[in-house]
Amino acid sequence: MVVSVSTRNARCPCGSGQKFKRCCADLADTASAAALAHAAVGKRIQAWAAVHHRDALDAAWAEITAEREVALGDVDVELIAAWIFNDSELDGGETAAGLYSRLDELDADERDIAERIAGVRLGLMRVVRVAPGLWIELEDHTRQDLVRVISLGVSAHVSPGDMIVARRMNGPPAPSLWGPVGLVSADTGPSLSALIQARIITLGLNEGTDAVAKAMHNASMEITILLSPALHRPVLERRAA
Repeated sequence: MVVSVSTRNARCPCGSGQKFKRCCADLADTASAAALAHAAVGKRIQAWAAVHHRDALDAAWAEITAEREVALGDVDVELIAAWIFNDSELDGGETAAGLYSRLDELDADERDIAERIAGVRLGLMRVVRVAPGLWIELEDHTRQDLVRVISLGVSAHVSPGDMIVARRMNGPPAPSLWGPVGLVSADTGPSLSALIQARIITLGLNEGTDAVAKAMHNASMEITILLSPALHRPVLERRAA
């Protein structure tokens, strides 16, 4: 996140009334550095998995795309990749991120970030407040709590009341969002709700604090398809026919 001198002298987007440089500038700088470090580890996870688990990755790609002959955009690829590396179980019932996080050769910082990436799961969240370019305050329906997450990018594109599907990652420096974020629309909302409720029933879950989290993790592939414009379009076309 590059901030100009004029921006740093402007009022902080958090609403405090103070100048940005005297309020949230340090948080933004720290968050930007952390995001770069997290992204670098994410790329190393993908590169390692591509070398050591290529067949499993190819099988996961074929499973979620069902070999549909559709043109995938950047959003589609990001959503699919996040599912493959964070949710799809590879050899031994573990994810690529989980396997990487346990490699003996990782240093302490790399392992810490890799373990936090491996631990993220899909969540359903409602946007409560936003400081564009800084953070989002979310009502997490998955964990049933209120949390403020650092989000330098997504915070510029959501508004209070929006429902999102995202992966919440623990700090340091503070909770953040990992990977692509799906905006729940009027089109996808009813289907998503029905999918989660059906999976809760199928899994025999009680309506407790973790029922939605477990259902979403179990249905992560279907949720990814629902949020992917290219993968979801053929489903809608079949229904219309």
